[in-house]
Amino acid sequence: MENTTNITQIIIDTINTIFENLFSSIDNNLYGVLDDITFISSDILNDKNFENIFGTSTSNGILLISNSLLLAFILYYSFKYLMAHFTYYKTETPFSFLIKLIISGICMNFSFYLIGLILDINSNISLAIRNLGENLFRKKYLFF
Repeated sequence: MENTTNITQIIIDTINTIFENLFSSIDNNLYGVLDDITFISSDILNDKNFENIFGTSTSNGILLISNSLLLAFILYYSFKYLMAHFTYYKTETPFSFLIKLIISGICMNFSFYLIGLILDINSNISLAIRNLGENLFRKKYLFF
């Protein structure tokens, strides 16, 4: 009877040791990964894959597709406006359409710059929070 209790205790201690090593390994690696995800800046925009997909000018990447869609909207609206004169169908005024088109075109073509600004603002806020935590708790983080 004492032998089975001893074997059971050995198994429980072994499982506890395995889980302790596993969770301490995850714990040590997890903070660095979470810090890399949380504290990003506009440097991430300089990644070659991101530049290829998003596009750095209006002639490549998703920006080329968005500018093509703007041209398609212009053609659609002009055809719709032309047909409205024949069918007496009420359509939006050209002035309001052009204002919407210009605003959306500016937002799309300057989105790379706007994303960089948003990421920098996020980085500055998170660094301020981190510095506040360092000053309050007088502890330096080793992962930065």
